[in-house]
Amino acid sequence: MFDPILLAALITTVLLGCAILRVLRSERRRADLESRLSAIAMTAFSADGPVVSLRRSRPQRKALPIVLSRRLDLAFAATGNRIRPAHLVATGIGTVAVIGLVALAASVHSVLAIALGAAAAIGAPALLLRSAQSRYQRKFLDIFPDALDLIVRAVSSGLPAPEAIELVTHEVGPPVGTEFQQLVDELRIGTELEEALQHAADRIRVPDFRFFAVSLLLQRQTGGGIAETLSNLGGIIRQRKALRLKARALTAEAHASAAIVATTPFVAGVGLFLINRDLITVLFFDPRGRFMLGIAVASLLTGIAGMRALIKRNLR
Repeated sequence: MFDPILLAALITTVLLGCAILRVLRSERRRADLESRLSAIAMTAFSADGPVVSLRRSRPQRKALPIVLSRRLDLAFAATGNRIRPAHLVATGIGTVAVIGLVALAASVHSVLAIALGAAAAIGAPALLLRSAQSRYQRKFLDIFPDALDLIVRAVSSGLPAPEAIELVTHEVGPPVGTEFQQLVDELRIGTELEEALQHAADRIRVPDFRFFAVSLLLQRQTGGGIAETLSNLGGIIRQRKALRLKARALTAEAHASAAIVATTPFVAGVGLFLINRDLITVLFFDPRGRFMLGIAVASLLTGIAGMRALIKRNLR
């Protein structure tokens, strides 16, 4: 009844995903253990000897797994560390399992089913990660202008910029307060301001925060008042947010049209199934019907992707 090749591929994918999940968990435990040991070592030795030599020896290791691990850490940090490797692995396994079951039920060709499963195993985790990053960035931008106003008032009252930044960690909620707390923690352990701001910008991935970092660095190098610069930056961020909301309101009709176009085939299919099942079942059990159904789904997805691209282009 079932294609043995497709069934074997499905079982292999699930087992491979479980193995990867187990390896990631063990790697996570090992990394936590190493971090605790490093913390103990830093307290046991002076800051001028072994610690400096250890920090200088790490950049010599430029193996591909280390580079990929660094990129994944930054990608997870851009979500506020709410998404971890286990979530991506579970999403990929679940998506592949669903596609495999549908392919088995519909008797899809094994090569096509494996191709769809591979695409879903890569696309679904990437979509989840990107969606979490977008939500985190929107939450950050919603509160970031208030943090800038707080820094402006603190600097105007006579506080230095580092103390004004530390004030944000107590008065502003997450995710802005959390990111500024990490920034302050790095400064406390001796990290240069430029390096700490670069780390924060890599985590947050918001252009407005990069403007803030550049403003701080310019003020530190050239002197002068920073209150007016940050006040103008806060106003620009609010104006950009207002423009995005206005553009989203103007494109609401396009969103509604896209939703109607996307749901109409499914509503029509359910209606035909209730009226005459033979008209719909031929699409699943006849080879020509499955081919036509595949072309229809591909055309629908292409149209939806095109409409989303046009809408996003208008929102920029």
